[in-house]
Amino acid sequence: MAIRALNSSLIFDRRVILGLLACVVLAFTFAFLYSPDLRPSTDWIPPLTSKPTSTFTAPPKNTDDANIVELDYLAIKPNVTDKVRSYWNIPYAATAGGRNRFRGPQPVNRTYGVGRGQKPLVWDGALGMCPRIQKIDPTQRNREDIVGEDVLGITARSTEDCLSLNVFTPFDAEAGDDLPVLVNIPGGGFHLPGRSNGGEMVEKARREKGVHGNLDKGIVVVTMYYRNGIYGFLSGEQIAKDGDYNNGLRDQRAALEWVQKYIRYFGGNPDHVVLMGTSAGGASVLLQLTANDGDHHYPVPGTGRKPLFHGAIAQSPASPTFFTPSQAEKFYNEVAGGMNCSDVTCIRNASPGDLYFENYPMNFPGRSTPPRWMWAPTTEPSGGMFTAPAPAAIMSNHYAKVPTIIGFTSNEGSDQVKKTTDNEAEFKSYLKDHYPLLTDEDLDTLVKTYPNDRHWPDSGRWWDAVAKAQGDIRYICPTYLTSNAMAEHNPASVPTYQYQWDVMWGVDIENGFGTKHAGTVGQVMVRRQNEISDYFISFVKFLDPNKEPSSIPREGVKLPKWESLDSTGRRMFFTNIKEGGKRGDGTDMLGKMRTEMRGRDGQREASCGVVRAMFRRLQMEGVEAITVD
Repeated sequence: MAIRALNSSLIFDRRVILGLLACVVLAFTFAFLYSPDLRPSTDWIPPLTSKPTSTFTAPPKNTDDANIVELDYLAIKPNVTDKVRSYWNIPYAATAGGRNRFRGPQPVNRTYGVGRGQKPLVWDGALGMCPRIQKIDPTQRNREDIVGEDVLGITARSTEDCLSLNVFTPFDAEAGDDLPVLVNIPGGGFHLPGRSNGGEMVEKARREKGVHGNLDKGIVVVTMYYRNGIYGFLSGEQIAKDGDYNNGLRDQRAALEWVQKYIRYFGGNPDHVVLMGTSAGGASVLLQLTANDGDHHYPVPGTGRKPLFHGAIAQSPASPTFFTPSQAEKFYNEVAGGMNCSDVTCIRNASPGDLYFENYPMNFPGRSTPPRWMWAPTTEPSGGMFTAPAPAAIMSNHYAKVPTIIGFTSNEGSDQVKKTTDNEAEFKSYLKDHYPLLTDEDLDTLVKTYPNDRHWPDSGRWWDAVAKAQGDIRYICPTYLTSNAMAEHNPASVPTYQYQWDVMWGVDIENGFGTKHAGTVGQVMVRRQNEISDYFISFVKFLDPNKEPSSIPREGVKLPKWESLDSTGRRMFFTNIKEGGKRGDGTDMLGKMRTEMRGRDGQREASCGVVRAMFRRLQMEGVEAITVD
């Protein structure tokens, strides 16, 4: 069959048409890219206040054991009671040892309990803790209490492969239940790897008949490990050039991202997450509020940006002194010198035991005694994650606006200072060891502000004064000023609640200790129902401490409404001291718990004004960042 040749005019016409189309495409592209009205934008991203729509589909249950949770990299079998499932030691990041030392948390790079022939993880009782601080005296330190890199962290007691978390759920929680999530960041002064069990709080959060009249399974609790001591807070120019610092705080951030990705498989709701922490854990909560200049969102492909958390509780938060560059360099050189290293690569290549030997408290330049809780963050340059101490950042309105509960005990410093402090010189020396930039004039002012009112039994004559001063400087005043600033800066729809814990146990009322540091933690995380945990659990569920106590009060317990903090300065006051009683009375003045709203404390307002004026010299504001040439 003959094939007819193409008509040349048709070929020409097609070429013309294709050429014209190409011109149109080029013209549109040019206009799109360079017209101010057509450039690519981020308008498709949901606004920060929008609630992402869940696309989660509950996976089929494991046929061998319905309690087993299977993720894309891990399968784990919990410890189960008739009330709680406990999933211990779930890795949320790769090992922090070896080449990952002094770097931010790295993604998990292996699987656990999945794959051919593998069985789900089952907790064997190993702690898997991050290394704890050692003694100052080298004769009391060792290289043995930490495992090598060949040992899986979740099977060890103390290890650099320690970035794991724990999930506690009601016994009948189902994937997709969307229960409120409490993420508890343990304390320990950035020295100790706090290990908290959230199971008892899960138990007491359950309501057979909730505020809506139906079964309320309660909450899901997550606790975590993060790096402390030199592992989490060593900095200096060498690390800034080749690594990261403030890694303990970065670990916490990684754990929060893990919660967003995986908590629905355990029955939790990633769109309702409340942070909680005590002492250094409380400090961490405030630092997470202020990280990235207050931006607590993270990118989710196909969704936009989601908040990592939606509420926060800070109990007795510490206010650590951010290191100056010269202080950070001194600490780095002390570690490197102790290991005969001239660069950070050498430190990374050292054995776990040799690095562990250098994990101890160090004194500030020019001082001979380390602070009690010495390790702390270092200011990052503009654009970094942690660019200012949390109280200063919040007072300057750079923080995430979420509902909060923040409070302190009446005597935060009594068990945190040297009880043998005996005179004014020792008082000043103790404070100078902790805050080396204080001037002689500052110290004289603190002597006047915190008079030594009483010589308590079995103590130095100036214990009363130094306990009051350190309690205010490190704990009470930064907390008080921070929550007041939130009340000022928050929009009307975002409440903050302030409390004071004035509860004393046994002889602490008469021996001078009073309400010790972080006294609330023993009430909140334990199984026993009590007034402060009634408020806290309601807040975790509803971002409102009053909803449960007012709707379904416990039998025989009537709690007053906890008013949000405003310009009047009213706070919730918890006490078990009888009317007219005070610290120093006998145990006969202890009675039942009372809760009441109290107005502004004029004496505290004045003393905290003194502390506020010293913030820069206390290294709680305006601390210079490390710069790299």
